[in-house]
Amino acid sequence: MYHFFKNIATKNFSRLRKRVLDFNHVMNSRNKVKALMRNIEVSKLSPNEIKEAKSFFKSRGYKLNHTEWHTFYKSMNGEFHKDYIPLGLFKTKISPKLNEKIQWPALLDKNIIYRIFKGFELPKRIVQNINGFYYINDQPVTFDEAVNEMCKNGNQLIIKPSIDSGGGKKVVAFEVIGNKTSHKNLSVEDLLKLYKKDFIVQEFLEQSETMRKLNPSSLNTLRVISYLNGNGVNILSTTARVGGLNSRTDNYSSGGILCGVDSNGKIKTKGYSKKGVALDQTFSGVKLIGFTVPNYNRVVDMVKSIHVRIPYFKLVSWDIAINKNNKPVLVEYNTYNQGLEVQIVTGPLFGKFTDEILAKALE
Repeated sequence: MYHFFKNIATKNFSRLRKRVLDFNHVMNSRNKVKALMRNIEVSKLSPNEIKEAKSFFKSRGYKLNHTEWHTFYKSMNGEFHKDYIPLGLFKTKISPKLNEKIQWPALLDKNIIYRIFKGFELPKRIVQNINGFYYINDQPVTFDEAVNEMCKNGNQLIIKPSIDSGGGKKVVAFEVIGNKTSHKNLSVEDLLKLYKKDFIVQEFLEQSETMRKLNPSSLNTLRVISYLNGNGVNILSTTARVGGLNSRTDNYSSGGILCGVDSNGKIKTKGYSKKGVALDQTFSGVKLIGFTVPNYNRVVDMVKSIHVRIPYFKLVSWDIAINKNNKPVLVEYNTYNQGLEVQIVTGPLFGKFTDEILAKALE
């Protein structure tokens, strides 16, 4: 009898905990969109548009209480779509149902991608720290050996957390001269100690000359979103992320530009900044109209090949760079904390798969 009531109490606690987490996700989602709209000129939805959006989701089994995200996307690109996916819905229903949450903390460690995706193009790793242990090419080494390895590779390097570096958080590009780094004049030893554990040091990727033209100071990447179903891997959308002037990162949230890419690898006519400014050229003066991503077909082939290696996740956002030989390189991938701002330039997140995905998420 004790175990019977204990099981009931455990199930009730789990349900309550999920409701609290879902409520927090929804509130955080609303707070985020309100913050985003403070910096742009807001275009309100018409009563008919509000009704259309709510009716669309109601007919799919979801009550859309608020339409702030629809308002945000319309304000950014001037287009209303009833099937824009709000962040709260994605966090509480879609992501937990399609992606195995229990798997993501381990499998998203940037150190582990060298094992999961062995055989594919990846940034050259110099030193890795996994749970406080140092490695060079999968071989355990001492702290002093890790320092010496970095000193030998004095060209441009990047250090970043291997777990949760979204938005370019704590991603630092630097050079090593002797035993000193160009980051705040820290020694190599002090830089490594600053990151403590769970990080990776990589060689700065020399990108395609074509992609470099978009913004010379940053590694300009592609965000490819793919969906795995019974028929295989489907590409939902691709966006180009271009850094701001003199910026080291390409992040839209850090002043970069977001541009849509069509199925032929051509950048669409407009890019957008975080402030909602529509741009027809990058900050370095490169016209977006007619710009073509090199070897885009190989990017698509790569994503389709690597997604099937992690079937725990049906929805994945991949960050892909193009190297100096015009080959696609996997930089990292995202499953839980996926940015939905791509809808500004791609339209509704799931396109023709919207009904299929919502049916799975809301069953």
